[in-house]
Amino acid sequence: MLDRRTILKLAASTPALLSTKAGAERAFRRGGAALPNFIHICVDDLRTSDVVPDIMPHVCKVMGNPSLKFANHSVPFTLCAPSRVSILTGLEPHNHGVLTDHAPGGYTGYEPLEGNSLPVWLTNAGYYVGHVGKFINDYNLIAPDHVPPGYADWRAMSCAFELYTNFTLNENGTQVAYDNGEYTTDVFVEKVLNFIATAPQPFAMFFWPNCCHWPSIPAVQDAGTFADVDMPISPSFDEADVSDKPRAIQKLPLFGKKQKQQIEHKWRTRAECLQSLDRGIKTIMETLQTGGLLSNTHVMFTSDNGLVEGEHRIQKEKNVLYEEGVTVPFYWHQPSGYNAKCTHPVSNIDATAAMVELSGATAQRVLDGMSLTPLLADVSAPWKTAALVKSYKTDGICTQQYRYIEWSNGDKELYDMTIDPYQLDNKAGLSAYQDIQQACATALASLEGCAGDTCSWTGKFPPPPA
Repeated sequence: MLDRRTILKLAASTPALLSTKAGAERAFRRGGAALPNFIHICVDDLRTSDVVPDIMPHVCKVMGNPSLKFANHSVPFTLCAPSRVSILTGLEPHNHGVLTDHAPGGYTGYEPLEGNSLPVWLTNAGYYVGHVGKFINDYNLIAPDHVPPGYADWRAMSCAFELYTNFTLNENGTQVAYDNGEYTTDVFVEKVLNFIATAPQPFAMFFWPNCCHWPSIPAVQDAGTFADVDMPISPSFDEADVSDKPRAIQKLPLFGKKQKQQIEHKWRTRAECLQSLDRGIKTIMETLQTGGLLSNTHVMFTSDNGLVEGEHRIQKEKNVLYEEGVTVPFYWHQPSGYNAKCTHPVSNIDATAAMVELSGATAQRVLDGMSLTPLLADVSAPWKTAALVKSYKTDGICTQQYRYIEWSNGDKELYDMTIDPYQLDNKAGLSAYQDIQQACATALASLEGCAGDTCSWTGKFPPPPA
């Protein structure tokens, strides 16, 4: 195993190789224009409420304007590996089969699929594809020395992804130890910047940091910076009345003082952990701008799933379909500079389909996602009306107005998000919402077994009662 200092010495001793790579040019054209570059940033366990000026000011500035903000973006499965596999395959979880983070899911389930995935399709279309950061759960246990097909530059965590220091990376087949105080996010950003500086165009970079997944250890300079900041409290935090909720939630007790302190401590360390990433993304965007690349690069910023952290009496969980777990940030900064907010229901598999279309690549399977390209030009373009979402014990849909959830024990939830964004008032079973609930149930029943075009539901939902 080589350490980082040895790698740098080797790099310094081969300037001709690096300069050849940096100077390489590819003249791939489509319709007379150069193919666009892509940078896909997927944060780990990022909540929508994390992307605010008080926590991530740089991201809010450089990604938020001009950018297309998808305000109703959900993940198809509220768990790391299933969601990430959906990004890489363009499939709903019930079609790719990875439903858990560990065997038979995780990398065990993804490995047979990796030869027919987005990085391979992009490479076949002439792209120089890189990956930096975390990959699929259990990759470090099953194949830490393996470089998956489709990647020209591979810098993936080959250790437990909960580590923020004293970690190892598989760097193009070589295990490199970072055991001298280096911090994961800072190292990852450095590698993304090097990729941008040296990769031939068109390129696609998957920057998937392990931040801010538990234990959310911040960089040394950020530790304690939120120690005196109060955690924002939403109306659903430690929800007082859960009599309308499913039986699993009704059984949960109200928090005691110690539990509230634990939740606030975790919130603070998560916020501190995000500071390094916030600075890094600012640097990445500035580098693209000064290098003249931003005018031909699509930059996506999102998360694999959210995290329920105190809402509805749930102390720490993401494998549920409440808003904080299933709806995650999604900003798309595109060369056109289109600045808008989209409220249509979209899923991460729709972004996969859009990357395939924009790159001119050919997916070697029928995709379940609906390409976002119409919305990238006009947020009022015709679009599907529901997105399928899943967790371990629940299935549901997200629409422009409603959230509908069915539990495995038969319990149901229905929320009108326009008047109840914190999901405090379950409308399931109420006669006034009977038609709405039936329409949602019909959509869910159809989407649960969907494939290809049938995953794009366009049925209409009744308006709420007057």
